[in-house]
Amino acid sequence: MIKTDWLHTLIPRTTDRWKALYRQRGCVERGFGRLKNEWALLSLRVRRIERMRLHVDLTILAQLAAALAKARVRGHPARRVVIP
Repeated sequence: MIKTDWLHTLIPRTTDRWKALYRQRGCVERGFGRLKNEWALLSLRVRRIERMRLHVDLTILAQLAAALAKARVRGHPARRVVIP
């Protein structure tokens, strides 16, 4: 088992691979922020982990469906859908 911590990562910070992965972090954080704020997952009032997972899955599915509908209105093919 390889021991890591926030100071000693599996991918060294000086490599190009780490820099490329770190650049993608902003996009992921933006997506989580939208889920929490715009899609009301911040104040989730569901008990039990199974129900919470179901609620989050349905919310993400609704977000994907909205992005697909928006892309079709614009005339883009379905395979090029980008989640806003």
